Amino acid sequence: MTRPPTASPSPESTESAGRIADRAVALGATLDDARAQAEAGVLIDLAGLEERVAHLCLAAEALPRGEARTLLGPLGDLVAALAPLAAALTDQQARREETIAAALAGRDDPHTARQRAAAAYGRNGVPAAPGRPDDTP
Repeated sequence: MTRPPTASPSPESTESAGRIADRAVALGATLDDARAQAEAGVLIDLAGLEERVAHLCLAAEALPRGEARTLLGPLGDLVAALAPLAAALTDQQARREETIAAALAGRDDPHTARQRAAAAYGRNGVPAAPGRPDDTP
């Protein structure tokens, strides 16, 4: 009796629990960095995040139950990193919407007003001499 050929194992199924834990920690650091950037007002690109999480989950699911249990901590930390990131993105979006609403209402955005004032008074806060070009970029 001949056996049908078995499918070769996927890369996820051959990965050790330690390697998966390392990937989870690295992904958590990426999420923390994204949160910090979002809090600073930087628009961040989360493209590929869903795919990275999916591969991580597939690799964890491919482990024997005992080994997979060792990943509860690193995967739990990863899940915990999502809430602060979501909050930072929500706050960032709210600030952007407030800025847009202020502009549409004819109110000056404080950031833009500071830029105009800095340009009017030159870089060092001293008004430019009459007839002398402003040296702001």
